Amino acid sequence: MLSAFIDNIPYVAAMLPVVQSIAALMNDGRGMEPYVFYFGLLTGATLGGNLIPIGASANIAAIGILRKNGETVTTRDFLRIGVPFTLAAVLAGYAYLWLVWGKV
Repeated sequence: MLSAFIDNIPYVAAMLPVVQSIAALMNDGRGMEPYVFYFGLLTGATLGGNLIPIGASANIAAIGILRKNGETVTTRDFLRIGVPFTLAAVLAGYAYLWLVWGKV
């Protein structure tokens, strides 16, 4: 959810130590490899960035190009497309994570 409001790259960079700490606490303190958590963080941050106009650099660039060509994109217009797409993409990402690493 935070990645919708924070640009993806700084968010992922800031959360890497947190994810590593969570992985170290798993399995009753014995720890586990953090790769599944890294992949989940990357997937969530990337897909969550499509939710609102400022969530990803590509969104800002696209809106800038549209404005340059005389089109107006309001936040409401963006959300009308962004919310269903983000929900579908996050569900697909979750399904992929579960299928690939569900038994870890």
